[in-house]
Order: sequence, then C-alpha cells, then structure tokens
Amino acid sequence: MKEISEPRHAEPHLTESSTIRDFVFGFGDGINTSLGIAAGVGGANVASDIIILAALVGMFTGAKAMAVQNYLAVKSHKQLLESEIAREKWEIENKPDLERQEIVDIYKAKGFTGKDLEMVVNKVTSDKKVWLDTMLTEELKLNPDVAGKPLKSA
Repeated sequence: MKEISEPRHAEPHLTESSTIRDFVFGFGDGINTSLGIAAGVGGANVASDIIILAALVGMFTGAKAMAVQNYLAVKSHKQLLESEIAREKWEIENKPDLERQEIVDIYKAKGFTGKDLEMVVNKVTSDKKVWLDTMLTEELKLNPDVAGKPLKSA
C-alpha cells in the first residue's frame, strides 16, 4: 500500500457552528419572550413606557437565563468528554490487548482484511495519540475538537 506524503489542502470550514446555533437560539428566545411580555403588559392598559420597561427587563433576564443554561450545558458536556478521554487513556495503558482488538474490529467492519488490516491496526496502535483519537471517534463517536468553551457559549 502506498503512503501519501503530500499534506492535505486547506479548505475554509466553519469550526465553531455552535456559536451560530447559540446566537440563533438566544435571539429567537429573546424576541419571543420580549414580545410576549410586551403583549401581556400592553393588554393591561398601562403607559407605553411601562410596556417598554417590562419588555427590556424580560429581555435581559431571559438573556441571563439562557447564558447560564448554555454555560452549564457546555461545561457538563466538556466534563463528560474529559471523563471519556481519561477512561480511554487508562484502557489503552492498562488493557492494550482488549483495546487493540477493538481497533481490529473497527477496521474489519470498514472492510479491511489480511495484511491491510494488520498494517492499519499496527499503524494506529503504534501512536498512542492516534490510537486514542481513533477510539474516541470510531468507538465512542465523540469529537474532542467540538467540546466548546463554557464562557464563550454563555
């Protein structure tokens, strides 16, 4: 099998789509909540400055609540991911034969056999970083690169 030595070409891809998602959710929630509050208070036949104040208070408290919820969700996801990474590292160090067999099973399922299978398994398991990354992405279907940053998401 021929080894590819040329570097992959760089393509511009979004790397933080969660930022856009967070903005859209927050914006949509904020608009709907503020309009709901304005309509509710407006129905009470009060002065327009009270309606505007109520809508602004609702908007800011809603934004704060969304920020706190997003922070906690991203932080929890990151902690779960770190826990799984630690578990896989431990398994590679302490149960290498079982973990190697999992790599064999993963690449057999992809259609590799014989010497090609042996070569891929040897290549993956010869580098613990590649081995760990393969276990995370192929076995657990996790992507450590999209863990997110709690404060940024808030």
